[in-house]
Amino acid sequence: NKVWNAGRFILAALEKAPAEAGNEPEWTLADSWIWAKLKGLLRETDRLFKSYQYGEAGRQIYEFFWSDFADWYLEIAKIQMNQGSDAAYYTATTLVRVMDACLRLLHPFTPFVTEELWGYLRNAALEKGYKPFSSRNPWEEVLINASWPEAGKSEGWEDEAISGFTVIQEAVRAIRNIRAEKKIAPGRKLPALISAGTKMDILRNQCATLAALAGLDLEHSHISRKIKENTSGYVSVVVSGVEIFLDLAEKADNAKDTERLAKELELVNSQVERLEKLLASDFAKKAPAVVVDKE
Repeated sequence: NKVWNAGRFILAALEKAPAEAGNEPEWTLADSWIWAKLKGLLRETDRLFKSYQYGEAGRQIYEFFWSDFADWYLEIAKIQMNQGSDAAYYTATTLVRVMDACLRLLHPFTPFVTEELWGYLRNAALEKGYKPFSSRNPWEEVLINASWPEAGKSEGWEDEAISGFTVIQEAVRAIRNIRAEKKIAPGRKLPALISAGTKMDILRNQCATLAALAGLDLEHSHISRKIKENTSGYVSVVVSGVEIFLDLAEKADNAKDTERLAKELELVNSQVERLEKLLASDFAKKAPAVVVDKE
């Protein structure tokens, strides 16, 4: 289902994407990151296959597709596709090539769904003039006869791309954890102050992505090397040397929070009442001691 749904999204993106670019490519950090991660996966998969560790190879391919590609890059690709023009073209290019490589890697493990989906991807890409994973080779007729993707040599930019995007990932995870812990509604945008230190340039360049993925109010957020504003009343978290301050009270709806807490309190009180009645009954005398203690 994950592979099929990703394929459907990419096919829909291809329909909207331009057939050609107007300018030289300007790859985003996310584009470079997913490509660098894929190259690393290809090298590791080759090593594992040569030592007959097929199970571990399959696990790593699965993890890359599920987490890196589907959970992270596809979400960012939606934002980049909405920009249209060259941004949409180069995002679609990355989507096609990474998906092509993933289907080739998955084919020995799940041959039927990959063959079917690859046929759709191939035809849609050919129609728009998009090239496969290896831009030097043409699209083959069927996936079972297609060449195995090769990582190629490291070009020196890969580690920096992975390191830079990891900062964004950790910041997004930290903010999402706070939102979940404080039960912040998904649609509510939070103002933030970010003391970025040496990561200031990365975070400023990626502020739109960070805001979209973490649910930040970009207009009322500020990223600087060191925060000078008063942060009393903010909730803070530190990740990778970056300190993030979230203003949870800025747009708080006290009436809704009170209503939510009242419902939670009612639920807890009913549970307490039920247990008190249970423990005051014959249950406490007849049930095993360990069961009574548990209640």
